[in-house]
Parts: sequence; structure tokens; C-alpha cells
Amino acid sequence: MVRMILADDEPVITKGIQKLVDFKSLGIEIVGEYEDGKAALDGILMEKPDIALLDIYMPKKTGIDILKELKQLGVETKVIFISGFQDFQYAKDALTYGAVDYLLKPVIREELVSTLEKCIRTLLPAPMEEELETETEDGLPSYTPFDRLVEVEECEYLPVFTEILHDRVISPQEEKLIRFSVIGYLENMLNEREAGIVFVKNNRIVLVLKNPKEPETGQILYELMEQAEESMHCRLGFITGEPVESMGEIPKAYEKCLSMEGYLYFAEKGTIPIIRYGEKVYARNATLEDIKDCRQSLMNAMVAQDEDEFEKAMVKLKRTICTVADGRKDDACFHYGSTIRIMVERFESMGVHGPELEFKEILEQARATKSYGMLTELFEAYFRQYKEQIRSTAANTDKKDIFMAKEYIENHYRENLSLEVLAGVVHMNPYYFSSFFKKSSGENFKDYLNKVRMKHALALLVSTDKKTGDIADEVGFRDGRAFSELFQRYYGETPSSYRKRMKRADA
Repeated sequence: MVRMILADDEPVITKGIQKLVDFKSLGIEIVGEYEDGKAALDGILMEKPDIALLDIYMPKKTGIDILKELKQLGVETKVIFISGFQDFQYAKDALTYGAVDYLLKPVIREELVSTLEKCIRTLLPAPMEEELETETEDGLPSYTPFDRLVEVEECEYLPVFTEILHDRVISPQEEKLIRFSVIGYLENMLNEREAGIVFVKNNRIVLVLKNPKEPETGQILYELMEQAEESMHCRLGFITGEPVESMGEIPKAYEKCLSMEGYLYFAEKGTIPIIRYGEKVYARNATLEDIKDCRQSLMNAMVAQDEDEFEKAMVKLKRTICTVADGRKDDACFHYGSTIRIMVERFESMGVHGPELEFKEILEQARATKSYGMLTELFEAYFRQYKEQIRSTAANTDKKDIFMAKEYIENHYRENLSLEVLAGVVHMNPYYFSSFFKKSSGENFKDYLNKVRMKHALALLVSTDKKTGDIADEVGFRDGRAFSELFQRYYGETPSSYRKRMKRADA
């Protein structure tokens, strides 16, 4: 951990700075807080912190006085000054005395994180400061301390790709700081146990464990994960490769780990994100049909305004899309985006207009997420907006009745629906309901039912190889010829012709 002290004659400033940044997650420990310059200097000499964040004007000693004395004593603590606007020129001049930087009050979070990053860079060993990128001819970093992996008879090595799992949006500076802290932490932990080494290749963190054996290897990784979360509020994910018998085989084994990198995006909080190359990640399989069923359950719960069923449907959809995506982030984004698009089409046909959404914009937001948890939160927010819009729409009695009728058609279009059946659903006289439906929706019941059936028939023509007669029966037509004639009237061509044209377009 990087050790730091804070000093300001206004305690509210030091308290505010501690609330501004989660220092622990950045690998920084606050070892002292002081309210005057003399106490701050004594604290630096006693605690020997790596960084001192000092107000430039304090009673008893100014920040400049402290910095001068530290230089005379040969103390290498890095100093960052905080100053008010009126002290701006004074603070700027202080850089000539060796301060790392100065920050104006009120302190801005991004500026503080960026300045801390600058300090920590100067504290790191040279290879880490240079982003640990230098490589030898065999593809391994030249700085890697392979002397710690002493070649002995029958020694094995296990590459472990390591990733920091973020469940919130953070700035690039904060991400770098956390990464530096994690690398240092992993190095210390493995050195203490003489268990292996850490290196960075193409900006990725790699562990190489020596003489891996189960269950010891799993216990080491669990311990690294738990202590990282406890000490730095930081979650780690691991992908273990195949053991190899020589250091020259490590790069190839590591590449196999990378082939499963996508799965770490889906590592949920509360789970144990340790993945082993070659092993099945998910215990069960799921299909596109399962996603379709989950969507239906979710929309039914939204229409019914049933919060418990909504939560259950969300959990099931989340789990199903995760399984179907199978480690592919773009697939998950697409399935959620498609769910929104289907939801928009269905509810707008029923007179419910939710938030204005651009499919392209939604996908861009989805692809920017750092974790599957962030992705599901993004789309759940959209789903809840629609759920609330449905509630508002249903508050109007007339709209509620037509909405219920259209929702019933959507769920039962395969059946032999009649005007009498729909009238019974909304508790109306069939003759009055016929007039009510046309007035409320702008078309008569039979035309609307056929439109819904045709919409589902189109989807089956494109996505399946079912025969036209079977599709007609599946969407509620008992007469295949009548279906084909109606289809041609709607779309200007036969179902078979439409299918052939769609296949040519996809080819």
C-alpha cells in the first residue's frame, strides 16, 4: 500500500478529501491527519509516508517551510500542495522547490486522482513506470524476474491471466492507479509465498505459478481475490491455463487463457470468477427460444404490473442471455437491444409510447459497459420506464380496456379468437365492443388480429424452415390457402416468394 498523510488547518477540508476518493481501492492508506504545519512535519518524519497532501498556508509552518526542511533532511516524501485561488501564484512557484503538483480549492476529484497517479509513477520501479511493455524475442517481457522461477527437475508452470473487474464507471486515471496497486499487491503476495511471479504483457496482467497443485493453486487464487477485495475494494478475475514443463512454453499456454477472456465480462459480483481453460463455464445450455420465452414473461409481468413476476423474469432473462452469449459481450448487447426493439414494437401497437429510443445509441451505451452487471442495469432501467408508462396508460379506463384486449390478442393469436371472446375479456357487450375497438384503435377487431398473426408469420418465415401450411396453423389460420391469399394481399407476394427473397438478401 502507498502511505499518505493529509494536512489542512480546516478539518472539513481533510474530511471532504477522504470522501472525494476511495483511497483504499487505489492502494493508498491514510496514515495521518494534521491541522498545523509543525504537526504535519513531525508526522512526516515519524510515519515516513510516500505522499503528503498539504495545505500551502497553515499555522506554525507553511507548506513551503515543510518542503524546504524535508529537502534538507533528505526525506523523499512526495508533496502535493492544496491552495486557495488567492494563493495560486505562490503555489505555482512552490513547484520550483520540488513539489509534485498543486491543486486549487475546491479540489476536483479527477484532478486529485491524476496528481496521485503522477506521484505513484515516481514511486514505482522503472519497468512498471514504462508500462511494462519491453519484450524479448520469445515474446516474454525482458524485465520479468524469471530468476524467481528457478528451473529445477520436474518443475511445472501455470499461466494465469488476471483481470481487474470493474462494476462501475471510473476515469482512466483512477483505472491506472488501481492497476498499479493491484500489480504491486500481487507481486508482494506471490513473493511472500514464493509461489510465482507477476508480469505484464500487452498491458495485460499475467501470473505464473510455480509447481501448481490442486487444491493449493485454487486456494492461492481465492486468497488473492479475497484479500484484494478486502484491502483495495477491488475484484479480480482469473483464467488458468494448462501447466507446462518449461518457461519457453509459457507464452503459448498464456494465449490459450486469452481465448476465454470474454467470460470475465460476465463474472457477477458474489460469484467466484475463476475460469479454467478447456472446462465448460456454464452448467446448463440455453437457446434463442429460451430468450424469447423470457421476453414474453417479462412483458407479461410489465402489463400485469406484477413487481414480483417482473423481478423473477429479469433474473431469468439475465441468466439466459448470459448463457446464450457464452462469453461474447457483443452477443449479449445484441440480445438485450433486440428485446428493447421487440418491446417497443409490441407496446406501440397497443398504444403505449415509451421513451424515445435509438437502437444504435442503445447498442453504443451497451458496448461501453465494463461488466455484465452494468449491462443488465442499463436495460432494466429502460424496461422499468416502459413498465411505468404502461401503468400510466392503464390509469385511463378506456385505454386500459383496449390495452387489455390487445394484450390478450398478442398472447392468444394462435387460438380461434372471436369478437365474443375478446368482449368477455373486458366485460363488454360484443356489439358495443366491436364499435369500441374500432373507435379506440382505428381498425376493426378482425383486421387487427390478422395484422398480429401476419407479424408472427413473417418472423417464422425468416427464422425457420417450416412449411407454409405449418406456419399458417401455428399463427392461428386453419386454412393454409386463406393464409397465403391474405399474406399476398398484405405484402404483395406469396409466403414462399418472400422467404426466397429474404434468403437471397442474406446470402
